[in-house]
This record gives sequence, structure tokens and C-alpha cells, in this order.
Amino acid sequence: METRSSTESPAARRPWVALLYFYLAAFVGFGFLIAGTTTALFGAKDLAFPELGVQSYSYESSLHRDAQGTVVATDSERAQARQRALEDRRRDGADSLVDGIILVAVGLPTLLWHLRRARRIGATTPGPRPDTAGPDTPGPAAPDAATPPTEGRN
Repeated sequence: METRSSTESPAARRPWVALLYFYLAAFVGFGFLIAGTTTALFGAKDLAFPELGVQSYSYESSLHRDAQGTVVATDSERAQARQRALEDRRRDGADSLVDGIILVAVGLPTLLWHLRRARRIGATTPGPRPDTAGPDTPGPAAPDAATPPTEGRN
């Protein structure tokens, strides 16, 4: 007489380990998806509206100053510095947008594949076998005493 443990593979004896792995991997994929979406949205914002993140002190720091620290620059130098800051902001926005798309491209397939595998394993995992049901394991429902027996059954 073979025991249950000798006829089943280790994966079949411990399906919860496989389920745990697949759900954790799906959770990591979901994290990549959220991070990628957020990064891409912030990158798109910086690409479309670079002036929202550029402050005058951020581009004036590169301008020429006198001995007291006062900026001595012409209006054209200030305009050029501002334009460089806006271009830098657009370039950073495009970089963030691409980074976000890459994260989504990695996270979405990871999430979907692992979630599908976990659901397949969960659907094929058998419940407790009737011959191994203990006192705490619900078995088949007992016939109700108030229900009359059907024809052919005594």
C-alpha cells in the first residue's frame, strides 16, 4: 500500500509554497506597474510643462556674480539661462517618461503571468480527501431529518 506522500510530487504536497511564490512575484510586478505609471506621469508632466518645475534661483545660480554675490547678468543672459533650464527639464521629463514606460513594460507581463499561474495552481489544488477528513474538516452534508426520503431510498 503506497502512502499519499510517496505517490505525489513535492509540488503537489505543498501547493501553498508555489502559490506563495507566484502571488509574491505578481505583487512585485504590481509594484513595478505602479512605480512605472507614476514615473511616466511625472515625466510626461515635466515634458509638457517644464516651466512648472523651474524656479528663477535654479538657473540664476550659473550666472556671473560680483564680489558681493549679486548677479550681474544682462536680460539676454538670464533668458538664455532660463531657456537652458527649461530644455534640461524637458530632457529630464523625457528620460523619466521612458524610464516609466520601461518599468511598466517589465511589471505588467510579470504581474499578469504570475497571477495567471497562481490562479491555475489554485484552481487545480484539491481540497481535503474524504478518507483523510478529520473531525474538524467538514465532510459531506448529512441528510436533514425534516426532509422526507425520496422514492427508491430507504
